Amino acid sequence: MSVVTPEELERPVFRYRLLPLFRDLIRCGCVNTGEPDSGQEDRAVAVLREFFASYGLETRILHGRPGRGNLLVKVPGSDATAPSLTYMNHVDVVPANAADWSCDPFAADLKDGQVWGRGAVDMLCWTACQAVGLAEALKARPQRNFPGNLSFLALADEEAAGRWGARFLVEQFWEDVKCDAMVTELGGFFADTDRGPAAFINRGEKGVAWVKLTARGRAGHGSMPYGADNALLKAAEAALRLGTYRAPLLRHPSWRSMAKTAARGFGERVALLSGWGEGWVMKRIFRRDPGMAKFLDTAGHTTFSPNVVAGGDKINVICDRSELLVDVRFLPGQDGNIPDEAGVEALVRQALGPQLSSQFHFELLDFHQPTLSSLEGPLDEAIRGVFSESHPDASLVDLMIGGVTDGRYWRDRGTTVYGFTLFDREMTMGEFTSRMHGVDERISLNSLALGLRFFTQLPGKFWKV
Repeated sequence: MSVVTPEELERPVFRYRLLPLFRDLIRCGCVNTGEPDSGQEDRAVAVLREFFASYGLETRILHGRPGRGNLLVKVPGSDATAPSLTYMNHVDVVPANAADWSCDPFAADLKDGQVWGRGAVDMLCWTACQAVGLAEALKARPQRNFPGNLSFLALADEEAAGRWGARFLVEQFWEDVKCDAMVTELGGFFADTDRGPAAFINRGEKGVAWVKLTARGRAGHGSMPYGADNALLKAAEAALRLGTYRAPLLRHPSWRSMAKTAARGFGERVALLSGWGEGWVMKRIFRRDPGMAKFLDTAGHTTFSPNVVAGGDKINVICDRSELLVDVRFLPGQDGNIPDEAGVEALVRQALGPQLSSQFHFELLDFHQPTLSSLEGPLDEAIRGVFSESHPDASLVDLMIGGVTDGRYWRDRGTTVYGFTLFDREMTMGEFTSRMHGVDERISLNSLALGLRFFTQLPGKFWKV
């Protein structure tokens, strides 16, 4: 088992480079509410630009909207035929209610061997470790470059679908940001298994469809509900139907890898992998590791989460119009075909059933198909090399997530994208799940030191130099 020594935490590059940069990024408070002018990521971009200037590295700022900058560092390689590698992260964060926290969520307090603050694990730890790791890796090279292009991307607007960040760059600046391989967020956390410790490497993401269902009714007096056509009741019934619907299990390779890790003993593995005992095993997994159960369930099923309902104008008037917003995360079908927009509508209507479905108008608010990177190649080999040196007694497990990252925009264009960093063993899947977007988000100094180690060593492993 790898141990981060006290000396590693006192190294000047950790103490005076990484730690101040990380805490400054948290203090920027680039809160993205989804409104076009929220985020204001230029604050974090300025911090990163100053950091890279201290290493003599040039930066470019690409704006999709005023105040919402994206920062690019691109160091050309010495061999035009060598593959390119990009470190990609985002600097916006979700809101935090200070009243719920035990500390100021934007003070970046250092206590109990951890840094506390909104964005600590999602994903400013990646941002800081990637920045310092890239700068240090280049500094150690005599010519200050590698065989292939090495880039760093700090993006705006990831927490609201990337309109001013990833999507803008891929559509408008593809020649500047294209790459063969990319490392981004959501991976590296651990699970204890009956076969030893395991960490997860994110290979792909489910498709996402945000759906609005609208029902009509007929207004009337609230004192006489008998026989009324109440649109709110239709939305309530649809929410209950979708929230309890279980789509068929799809046992794809990444799910199988996760299932083998989550199961304990021969009986649980057989029950999960055959499909006949999934419900029984999932309840057992949830009792011992809720985070693992949530990740495993969403990796194997198309899911429907009704999250917003609205309707009615006055308490004594029967509701004549209601809206239900549903978050759909979908997998390819059992035949391997990926649903298009019409296919997603068919999935929702199938879950509702024909009679209830006929009561609703369907509108698609957002849509992106599933993405999955190859499970082999030079990036996989490089990650495994660094990981095995730091955690020699642990294994790597493929992961497919239900959430989305900016990596999907690059996967769409053929880039191999993995989500990974090195964490300390205390960062389990359950811990990561509870801290991401949660109260008292925090990360240990040990995990930060391991992240710095990973992003410093990865280029050498990737290009084998």
